Formats: sequence, structure tokens, C-alpha cells
Amino acid sequence: MNFNERTEFLLAMVEASNTIASVQAALQRAQRQCHGEIYDHVELMSRRLYELRIKSDWLRYAALEKVELPLQYADGEGRQGVDRRLSLDRRIISLRKQLLEASA
Repeated sequence: MNFNERTEFLLAMVEASNTIASVQAALQRAQRQCHGEIYDHVELMSRRLYELRIKSDWLRYAALEKVELPLQYADGEGRQGVDRRLSLDRRIISLRKQLLEASA
């Protein structure tokens, strides 16, 4: 990425992160008002949104070269199975650790 592309990318990722934070707040408000099966669906949406926020922040840090972008994420090798409805993507934990280390 050249400097201009990287700058545009970083601005877009900051905008995406802000949008995700806004949607997370709205989902939390919605979750307080529902129950039963609808609550479960909103909870699942919240988890996926959390994953998306961590991944977007991680990509931003990778573009800033604060964390290393491994090839396995770029080419899709070593991906987790499709059926992960009940838990977070296990890679999110390691991505979050990298973000915390890079921001310290």
C-alpha cells in the first residue's frame, strides 16, 4: 500500500470502528428489551459484531505495522469450521491479545 492508500484505508477503518461501536450500543439497548429466542438471536449478533470490531481494529494495527499479519489469515488456510454459533471465533482471543500488546 502506498501512503495515500494506507491513509484512506486507516480513515475508513476508523469510520468502520465508530459505526460498529454505535451498532453495539444499539444492540445492547435492544437486548435489554427482549427475551426468549429473540434474545438469543440478538446475543449472537452481538458476539459477531464484537468479533468484527476486534478484526477491524487488528487490521488497522496491521496496516500501521504494529502487529504482524500472518499469511494464514490472508490466504484462508487454517480456518475454523463454519458452525461456530455458540462461541466466539477462537482467533479473536489471540487478535485481542495482540491489540493489547501493541497499544501498551
